[in-house]
Amino acid sequence: MEVLQKIIQKSGTNLSLIDLEFKQIENLKEVLPLLIQFKNLKELNLHGNRLRQLPDDLSQLKNLETLDITNNMFENLQQVVQSLKTLPSLNHLEIALKSKEEEEFIIENLPQLVMLNQSAIKIEDQSEQQSDMQSERSATGLEITLQQEDLEQMALLHDSIKELRKEDEESEKQISSVFENSVKTIMKELQTKLAQKTPEHITNLTILKAKYNLYEVCFQLFIRYFKLTDKKLEQILTKIHDQHQQIFTDMTNVIMNVRDNQSIQSIQKKLLETNSGQSNQEKGTEQRLRQELQELQQYTREIEQENKTYLELLIKYGKGEKIQLNQILNNQQKTENQNIDNSSQFIQQNNYDKTIALNLIRPQQNQYASIQNKNNQLQSNVLVQAPQLVKMLTLKQFKDLILEIYESKLKFDQKCSDSHLPRETMEQHMYTFLNQKYGLKSLILEWASCIINALKRYGNDDNDVAVFGKILRNECDEEFRFVQGQVKNTILELLKMYLRGKFPLKTNADIKEMMNQRVNSFIFQEEAEDIIKYMYNQEDSELILNKLKQYFIQPTKHVEKRMTREEQLQIVNEKDKSKIEFSIFQKVILDFQMKSHEKYLSKFIQQFKLQDQDQNGIIDENEFRQLITDLNIGTNDFDIQRYLNKIDPYNNQQITFSQCVQLFSQEQAPGTNIPIIQKISVESI
Repeated sequence: MEVLQKIIQKSGTNLSLIDLEFKQIENLKEVLPLLIQFKNLKELNLHGNRLRQLPDDLSQLKNLETLDITNNMFENLQQVVQSLKTLPSLNHLEIALKSKEEEEFIIENLPQLVMLNQSAIKIEDQSEQQSDMQSERSATGLEITLQQEDLEQMALLHDSIKELRKEDEESEKQISSVFENSVKTIMKELQTKLAQKTPEHITNLTILKAKYNLYEVCFQLFIRYFKLTDKKLEQILTKIHDQHQQIFTDMTNVIMNVRDNQSIQSIQKKLLETNSGQSNQEKGTEQRLRQELQELQQYTREIEQENKTYLELLIKYGKGEKIQLNQILNNQQKTENQNIDNSSQFIQQNNYDKTIALNLIRPQQNQYASIQNKNNQLQSNVLVQAPQLVKMLTLKQFKDLILEIYESKLKFDQKCSDSHLPRETMEQHMYTFLNQKYGLKSLILEWASCIINALKRYGNDDNDVAVFGKILRNECDEEFRFVQGQVKNTILELLKMYLRGKFPLKTNADIKEMMNQRVNSFIFQEEAEDIIKYMYNQEDSELILNKLKQYFIQPTKHVEKRMTREEQLQIVNEKDKSKIEFSIFQKVILDFQMKSHEKYLSKFIQQFKLQDQDQNGIIDENEFRQLITDLNIGTNDFDIQRYLNKIDPYNNQQITFSQCVQLFSQEQAPGTNIPIIQKISVESI
């Protein structure tokens, strides 16, 4: 077969994945001699061909683990299963089934299968429990015990400390009694907890706590000895003890959190496997959604020209030109002119795509109604339904709305993935979100105007708003908002580390209170500089600190003639402490991060826009191939096909800007060990 011969010529026979989807193969026997040459072949995709049966013997494909034979023309399932039995390593099968009985037939005859049609095949509960126990043992990797030898060593250590004190006989008896009672109490609590059925890591943690408490008795006795002999040494030992105690407590909490997270991930994995099993029963829903998508695309194409005409009318109307419009009320004309003019000016000034304006005026009607009725209604009503008053959202309200849109987008992306539908851009989903939430065209139009006005009003003052605006304009990928969130968390963690280091005697509650005070007001210059120097290299640190200079507030000088000694000491301690508002400090760092990311993506954005002719943030397969060719990253046809299998596996011909950035951030450039997007950025410098 020509396709396989080309693959052998270009990439050799060491491939582990071969994609023969939609290659019109009618007889696999003709292809089998070439497939056998791929000794490392583990995954074979034969989806969408014309196979009516499989060769009787496939045993020479010894390493084949995953096989997709969906959407073929098999006549006899039994013959297919008999052929599949000859594959020694097959554990993942994709095949079209008509009933539950056929699924059970395959599972019964192919017992080595682990996955069938994206669903994990259930195994016996007992074996699952054994596997879980084994994995937990392998995760811990050690066994924690508390034996008689440990108790004897602690007793000897206690006696050694007691000899240092050289107490009278009565005091020694009292000390020994306290030690024995403490040991009994600790061991009794340990036995009670070990009697309970708990996971292995909880059991080990319980034993470690008991060991710690036993040594704690000796430590306290040691500290009390130096309290009588050397006060300074006693204070040093107390500080060391408190730090060790805090470290042990933190480590205990970390272990508990890690194990809890692993348990949650295990539950989530089982839920995903359950959901994937249900997805096979929803193929009818998938077909219906695909049909609806085709109808929507047809509807969009038919009214696109009409919408462009109305867009031009809307912009002219906003500029105050006289246009004959039916059913425009005289008492509404002045208000509508002002609102539409504001929206039009903002679109022009901020270079927003025409798609936004089109969405503002596109009618939200039933997609199954006749096109002629929609056009008639558009002609008479579209312009008179502009909102009379545009709401002014506060910054908090707008940021809450942005978070709501983000959450909706994540859920909608998952639904699209489950239904094999293309992802939306953030701009497209904004209107999907408004449509789902409000439904009425007038409310959708009103809220879209609110969002545009809020972007214009708060974009320069708040980084979260600025990032949202750039994502809407496809100047930044959707995943970057998570990076900004991580930067915020890093700032708080470093501030916490700084305060703990500077005030080691403060309790956790005190540190938390100091954190809250700084986050809600000011942080000192030395704290800001320490955080920035820790986060960035010298060059970047100097750039950020130079930007911060204009925002530092110098301390006011006290001019009172008579002050108490305490007031004078406070002035001396804080005389050089300039400070800055925490919100400004955080915004400067986030803005620097955003501009660095823009610079990092600048060449890719430029090349993407050359392919995205309509500037809607979406390209098709041909444009994607041309984009990779223009980027000149050393890829071949096989690499491009592999990228397409990841980014558009169901051939929807809609690839978003954010999907491209995410893919090129994960894939390494051919012949290098750096991501493609990094190579593009380095070459542009």
